[in-house]
Amino acid sequence: MVYRIIWIQLVVALTAAGVASTFGAPAMWSALAGGLNSLIPNAYFARKVLDRSVDGPPGAMLSRWFRAEVAKVAMIAGLFVAAFALIENLNVVALFAAFVCVHVCGIIASLALDPYGGDKPKK
Repeated sequence: MVYRIIWIQLVVALTAAGVASTFGAPAMWSALAGGLNSLIPNAYFARKVLDRSVDGPPGAMLSRWFRAEVAKVAMIAGLFVAAFALIENLNVVALFAAFVCVHVCGIIASLALDPYGGDKPKK
């Protein structure tokens, strides 16, 4: 299910870039950067946390979750810095709008695909 959510986020990121392209190339590249800025760290986090080959006690799993979350936040910050430094005529609105759209779409998709968070409803 997690990889389906990542694919959905990729489609939303590309759609946001396509919509932003109507406002010009800088808006398109800004939206693409914003969408990927949400997608890439989320995919990294999912890979690190949900890796089934690494099992251990709950404390080790919680530690792995915290390390992955810190790395995800650092990646987001670094990718925003890179976007501001590398994209000429950066469209800040397109950058942040695509970031928020992709991020929120991941939350909505996870709720739609698994509304009970992995728990079976009680009958």
